[in-house]
Amino acid sequence: MKQKKPAAYKNDTAVLNKTLLTLAMPQIILRSTVIAFSVLVWIFLARKIIDFGKKQDYAGLEAFSDQLVTYLNSINSYIWWGLVLLGSLILYIILSSWLSGSIRRAGEHCPPPRKINPLINQLSPEGKEVLAWAWSDRTEPIKFITLKETLSELRSGRVYKLAQVKEQQILLQHNFIPELGQNEKIS
Repeated sequence: MKQKKPAAYKNDTAVLNKTLLTLAMPQIILRSTVIAFSVLVWIFLARKIIDFGKKQDYAGLEAFSDQLVTYLNSINSYIWWGLVLLGSLILYIILSSWLSGSIRRAGEHCPPPRKINPLINQLSPEGKEVLAWAWSDRTEPIKFITLKETLSELRSGRVYKLAQVKEQQILLQHNFIPELGQNEKIS
């Protein structure tokens, strides 16, 4: 059964999206620049490697075997393209690791109060409840990752789950349910 989203849902998600984008934009630009620069440098180096490989002549190895020289000349371009492929894989692993670490570290940053205070004031009461639920460690200020989790939880229906919890708590306060003994079975 699909639940109807409250009217404040769109406002809360829009405000959170805007705030998250504003906070993340400098890091997004930095990461994009580093990745683009790294790829461009690698493309330049890869071209140099391919050009170097085209100039290679294995005639100096004729003393070992003519077949060896013929074979090396026939696979010459594959050797250098393999080296470029290996370098590309290494670059991908390095950039992927750096990007993951950068995103993880950025999630631990605490946004400035001048960004958080207006956000909290613009959230609906339900949005504030979800933010309070996502902010599990109250000994630390709200972090970027807390805001991301709040947005994710708003989208996945946390408002309804919190409302169900409240209803069930009220029901339990009015209708005491005894705990079952170890020997009692639920039928």
